[in-house]
Amino acid sequence: MENNCWFLINQDQKEREFEELESKASKIFQEFLSKKEYGKKVKMYRFDIYIKEEVNYGLHNDRVYDGWAHLTCHVDYEKFIESDDEQKLYLLLNASFRLIEFLNEKVVVPKDFNSVELLSDYDEFLKSNNYKLSNTDLDKYVIKVFDLFKFSFHITTTIEVKEDKIHYDLIKLKDFINNSLVGKSFGNSIKQFDFGYELFDFNGQFAEFKKETHGLKRYGTKYKNILVVKQFDYSVMEKLTAKEQFHVLKSSILEAIKDVETMKRKPKDFMITDFYNEISTIIESYEEITGHNNG
Repeated sequence: MENNCWFLINQDQKEREFEELESKASKIFQEFLSKKEYGKKVKMYRFDIYIKEEVNYGLHNDRVYDGWAHLTCHVDYEKFIESDDEQKLYLLLNASFRLIEFLNEKVVVPKDFNSVELLSDYDEFLKSNNYKLSNTDLDKYVIKVFDLFKFSFHITTTIEVKEDKIHYDLIKLKDFINNSLVGKSFGNSIKQFDFGYELFDFNGQFAEFKKETHGLKRYGTKYKNILVVKQFDYSVMEKLTAKEQFHVLKSSILEAIKDVETMKRKPKDFMITDFYNEISTIIESYEEITGHNNG
């Protein structure tokens, strides 16, 4: 399989404003990749680059899977908008360089993948073609936090669930939490807390299948993440007010954090109390802003 890559700007929007620019950046990166092999298990690169007035760190999802390296960052909105097409292209290429740096330092990659050499060669390629920004400009205009503690929802719902009966938005809550966690750390052995959210009718046709994940708690040393599953009875939740539903959700999230204390295998230096207090404060702020604490 040949190496390939895609630059996608604001891929959360239907309107594709910068397709020509995306194509130019992709061709340049493909030209670079054609010169050398860095490993057979990573052959496709996807750079999701957001140009937004407001930075949303909840959009930053970086991983290697099934031969893909999927990496995400923001580029300074004002700088990008005021730049001409050539400068915009340079910003995209330098954003991809910062993401290759991140890939090398922070992402778990296959053993045969030489990310160190990839980074070094790409640096030289950009410099030799006069694409590379100064380190000062790179830090100023490409927005990527390398030590970002993440909170995520692993969402499972069944066909019984009617979305209009649930009055909170897990994606918006996740983004709010992650933006509030920027710059904070809760131990070297933990980088992500995964809340397993399972919503189904406890007396419905899928209840038997959900017994396997009831009470599931797991710590993964490879990705430094904790998963705690909580189950919600849709037949009860659909009858609650928005305030009551959110209270159940909030209580379950905080309970899941406390559950880590009962795990047999858990990160040794995870500051559980600090994390609990931080998440509690963040969710309370979210309640105030969104009005989930009213009515």
